[in-house]
Amino acid sequence: MRQKFDGRPLEIRNAVSTYFEYCLLDTPDSACPLLQEFVIAPFALEECRRGGTSSEPGRMRPFSGAVTASASTSSTTAVATTVTSEQRESPCCSARPLAIGVVAVSMSFALIYFLMIVPLTTTIIPTTPSPMIPGAVSSSHPTESTILNSTLFVSTTEHISATTEDPLYTNINDKYHRYQIPLNHIPLLYEVKLKLFLPWKPSVNYDSDNFVVEGHVRVHFTSGGGSRVLLHSDSEQHIGECMVRDEFGREIFVKHVGRGFPQVLDLHLAADMIHGMNYTLDIAFRRHMEQDGALGLFTVPYTYGNETRHMVATHLQNSEARKVFPCIDIPEVKAQFDTVIIHPTGTTAIANMIDNSTVVDGGWTTTTFKRTPPMSTYLFAFSVSDFPYLERISSRGIKSRVFCDPSKIDFAELIADSVIPLLEFYEDYFDILYPLEKLDVVIVPALNVIAMENWGLITIRQRDGLYKDGLFPIIQKHNLQEIIAHEVSHQWFGNLVTMKWWSDLWLNEGFATLISLKGVDFLENTTWRYDDRAELQCFALRSDQINGMIPVSGGEYSNPGRYTEVTSHLNHIIYKKSSIIIRMIERIIEEDTFKKGLRRFLNSFLYKNADHEDLFNVLVYVHDSSAGGHLSGQNFSLSDVMDTWIRQPHFPLVHVNRKEGSIVTLRQEKYEHVPYLAKVNDQVWKIPIFYDDPVSAKHKVFWLTDKQPHVFDMAGQYVVDPHQLTYMRIRYDIEMYSDITMALLHDYRVIPTNSRSRLIDDTFSMAEHDQMSYKVAFNVTMYMSKETEYRPLQTFSAYMDYFLPRMYGLEFWSEYQEYLSLIIGKLFDQFNAQGLDADMDIQHDLFSARDIVVLRACIIDYEPCIQMATERFQEVRRNCSGKFQLLSGSDCNKIPYYLRPWVYSAAIKHGTEDDFDFLFEKWNMEHYMMERDSIFNGLCSTRFREKSDLAWKRLMKNRARENILLRCVACSKTMFNDTLLLDMFEEQPEYMKELVETAANDLSAVMILIYRNMQFEKDVKRMDNVLKPYKDLIRFLAKYRSQALGRIVWRQDVAPYFAGNASEAIQIMKNIHSFD
Repeated sequence: MRQKFDGRPLEIRNAVSTYFEYCLLDTPDSACPLLQEFVIAPFALEECRRGGTSSEPGRMRPFSGAVTASASTSSTTAVATTVTSEQRESPCCSARPLAIGVVAVSMSFALIYFLMIVPLTTTIIPTTPSPMIPGAVSSSHPTESTILNSTLFVSTTEHISATTEDPLYTNINDKYHRYQIPLNHIPLLYEVKLKLFLPWKPSVNYDSDNFVVEGHVRVHFTSGGGSRVLLHSDSEQHIGECMVRDEFGREIFVKHVGRGFPQVLDLHLAADMIHGMNYTLDIAFRRHMEQDGALGLFTVPYTYGNETRHMVATHLQNSEARKVFPCIDIPEVKAQFDTVIIHPTGTTAIANMIDNSTVVDGGWTTTTFKRTPPMSTYLFAFSVSDFPYLERISSRGIKSRVFCDPSKIDFAELIADSVIPLLEFYEDYFDILYPLEKLDVVIVPALNVIAMENWGLITIRQRDGLYKDGLFPIIQKHNLQEIIAHEVSHQWFGNLVTMKWWSDLWLNEGFATLISLKGVDFLENTTWRYDDRAELQCFALRSDQINGMIPVSGGEYSNPGRYTEVTSHLNHIIYKKSSIIIRMIERIIEEDTFKKGLRRFLNSFLYKNADHEDLFNVLVYVHDSSAGGHLSGQNFSLSDVMDTWIRQPHFPLVHVNRKEGSIVTLRQEKYEHVPYLAKVNDQVWKIPIFYDDPVSAKHKVFWLTDKQPHVFDMAGQYVVDPHQLTYMRIRYDIEMYSDITMALLHDYRVIPTNSRSRLIDDTFSMAEHDQMSYKVAFNVTMYMSKETEYRPLQTFSAYMDYFLPRMYGLEFWSEYQEYLSLIIGKLFDQFNAQGLDADMDIQHDLFSARDIVVLRACIIDYEPCIQMATERFQEVRRNCSGKFQLLSGSDCNKIPYYLRPWVYSAAIKHGTEDDFDFLFEKWNMEHYMMERDSIFNGLCSTRFREKSDLAWKRLMKNRARENILLRCVACSKTMFNDTLLLDMFEEQPEYMKELVETAANDLSAVMILIYRNMQFEKDVKRMDNVLKPYKDLIRFLAKYRSQALGRIVWRQDVAPYFAGNASEAIQIMKNIHSFD
C-alpha cells in the first residue's frame, strides 16, 4: 500500500531514507557506523544473516535472540544486541571492494557534514527510559489537582480545525475516518507514563481529580518527511504541550495542534522533517477514566466487606488504545512499549511485562515495567487494584499470577492451575517458546467481553472467570477452561503474529477457537471437544444464512473500518464459521501436515503482521511438499478449495436423492433461507464429503465440485457426512426422511449424535420459509423423549427460542405445549427422579442436557417443574432470611448453581409480591456476579408492574457494574407475552428521555427485548409513539421492529398449520410410547 505526501509516493514500511538504505545491501557494517550503531543493529542483521535484505528497513524487527535478551534483562536495557565479530564476518555482510571504497568515501563526507552542523546527542531507541520533558507528569504530584495550572497544560500551541480539502485527510473524509490516517511516520517505541487519581477505597479522595488520569507519551518514530504528524487520539483527551526533536536533539517547534476530526491529533511543525530520519514526539495529556463502559482505560466498582472499592483495567480492542494515549492505533503498526504507572500506595500495578522497579513516595507508588517486544497497540494493557493473587511457576521459570477480588480469590484456583499447563502445551504444539517472563490474568468485576488476550496480561470477566468444585455447575468449569485456553493460544496466534487489518480477525479468532479445544482436551485428557463441532456449526449456519452476510474474508467489508463497524454482529462468522472451515482444512490435508504448516507460518512471521494470503501460501507449500492429504489426483489445489469457503458468503445445500439401495446422487446449490428473495447466482463450493471406507476402514473424501448430480455410495449409512465435518445443510428426499424417522424411533443411536443435531437444525430451518413441511421436522424430533445427548437437545432448545414467542398466548398454544411436554416433560421426570442436585461432576454432555431440560420444562409451565421450583425457593426463603445472608453462599442456599436462574424465574413468575421483595433485597446486597445474574433472571419474570419497574430501574442505575445486554438476553427466554417494560416507558417519557441522554447503548438492548416480546400490532404502534422523539433510535431499531411485525404475521398465517403438524406428531408419539 502506498500513501502520498505533497505528491511524492512513499512506501509505508520503507521509512529509512534512501541515503541510508544502501548500508543494508552490499556495504560492510564498518562502512556505515552511525546507522549500524543506532538503527541497523537492533533489527537488520537478522535479515542479513538470512541471506537477504530487510524489506522493512525502517521497522523494528528483533529476532529471537534479541527478544530473549530483552526478556531476561532490565527494562533499561535496549532490545538491540551487540554486533559480534562473527556477524561482521558473515559472508552476507561482506562487501565488494569497489563498494567499500565508494561507500567509505561517501560516508566520510556525510559524517563530516553532519558533525559540522549538529551535535550528536541521542539515538532513536534509548538504552534507558527517557526523562520526562519539562512540565510532564512527575511522580510527586500533590493529592489535589495542580495540573491544569501547570505549564504543561497551558500549551503554547494553537488548536485549529482541519479543512476537508487537505490532501492528508483523503481517507479521513469518509465515514471510516476513525480507522484511517495517512501512515507517513512509523513508530518504533512508545514511552508511556500515566498517573491515576484512583479513589480505590472510601478513605482515598482526590476531590475534583477523582478518576482522572494524567499522562505523557514519548513516541520514537522514523519519519516519512513533511511538516505534519498525525496520530489517533480520542476527543476526550485534553492535549497539553507537544514537542518534537530529531535524533540529534534539535527541537522542531509545534505551530498548531489540529483537532478537526474527533479521533485524530494533527500536529503542524514549523519545519520539515527529513525523510528517513528518527524523531521523538512528546505529548502531555489528561482525561477522565471511563466509568460507564469497559472500554479504553476504565474503572469498575466492587464490594469489599461493607465498602465499595474501585479497580482499573484496560480493554483496547479494536481501536481503543487512543483513549489511553495518542498513538497510531492500527494492528499493522507494531512498536515496543516502556510503561510507567504512578498509582495510589496500597494498590498494585501490573502490565504486559514484569515489573522492573517499584518506588513508594508517600501516597504514590511508581511501578516501572520492562520493555515489551514489538506488538500492536490494541494489546497494550495494565491494571491497578488491591487484588491479591495466586501464583504458579513453570519449569522454565515463567510466572503466572491470577489477580482477583479478595473475597473471591478462592474461586480463581481453576485459572491458576490451567495457565501454566496450557503454556507448556502450546509451546510444544507450536514448537515456539513463550517469549515473555510472565503471563498474568486479572479477573475484572465487569468487562464488555468475556475475555481479552493482552500479551502477558489476560483479562476475564468475573461472571465467567470463577469456579469451585461442588459450588459451581460443571459446565462453568468446562466453559472457563475453554476461555483460558482460547486466550493463552492467542499469545502465539494473534500476539506473536498479528493480522494486518481487522478484516483478517477471523485468522486470530478462528484458529484460537479451534486450537483452544485441543488445549482443553489436553487439560482433561480427552479428545471429545475437538472432535465435536456440531454446536458451533448450528450457531454459524443460523447467522450465515441471513441475506447480506459477509464472507469470512474479503469482499466489501475488507474496507478498513467497515469490517470493524459490523464485527459486533458477526461473532458467529468470525469465531465459529472460521474455526469450522479451518478444521475442515485440517481434515483435508491431515493433522500432521496442518501442524507443520502452522509452525512454519508462525516462525516466518514472528513479531510481524500477516494476512490470510500469507497463511494460505504456507499451508499450500507444506501440503504440496508432503505426500498425505485428500487432494491427490484432483485437478484443483488446496488454495482453490479454501477460496470457495472463505471468499464466498453463505454456504451450500446438498441434495441427496436415492437411486437404488445405498446408491444416491449428490447435488449442490447455494442455500437460500428465503427462496422468494433469492437471486440467480453462480456460487459453487469445492465440498469435501467425508466418509469411512468400509473396506479399508480409512477416512476418505468424495469431492463435490460443481452443480451437476454425482453418484455416491452411502455404504449402509442413513445420513451423509455422519459426523458433521463439512459446513453445509443437507436435504434428503421424502423416502429417505421416512427411513431416517423410523430409524430414530427404533434406535436413535444408529445415527451419530452430530447428525441427529443436524437433522433437527436443517429441517426446522428449511421449513421456516416453506422449503419443506414442518411435518418433516416434527417427525425427526418425535424420538427425542429418549434423547440424553447435549447437542441434539441444545439445537432443539434453540428452536424453542424461535417458536415460543410466536405460539405463546394463541389458541393453538396448548397443542404446542403438549407436544413439548411429551418430550421435555418426560425427560424432566427422568432427571428429577435421579435427583437434580446429585452428581455435580457428571459428564459434561449429560450435565448440559439436564440444564436445558430443567430450563425448558419450567418455561413451558410444566407442572412438576413449577412445583419443584416453588418448593425449593420457599426453602431458601426460610433458610436465608438473615439480614446479611447472601444467596451466593452454600450454607443456606442448597439449590445447585445451575438450577438457580430457572428456580428463581419460575418461583417469581408464579409467586407473590413478598417473594419478589425477598429476592430483590438479596440482589441488592449480592456481590457475586454469577449470582446477581441468576437473581435478576427471577426478578424480570415478575407479573407485577410496580415490581418490574423497580427491578429494571435499579438495573439501569447500576449499569456501570452490570452487563445490560446479557441481562436482556437471559430475560428474553422467560419474558415472552410481557408488555410491562413497554408500559413503563409509555407512561414515563421523562425516564425514557433520561436514558436516551445517559445510557443510549444499554437502552437499545432493552428496546430490543421489548420488540422481541411483542405479539400484537397495537404494541408495535405503541412503541412507535414512545420512540417518536428519537430519530436515531428509530433508525437503529428499525430491523427489530420489522422482525416483530414478521412474528405477528407468522402468528396469523403459519401458526395454525404449525399447530396442526404438532397435533399429528402428538398422536403418533402417544401411540408409539403408549402415553396416556
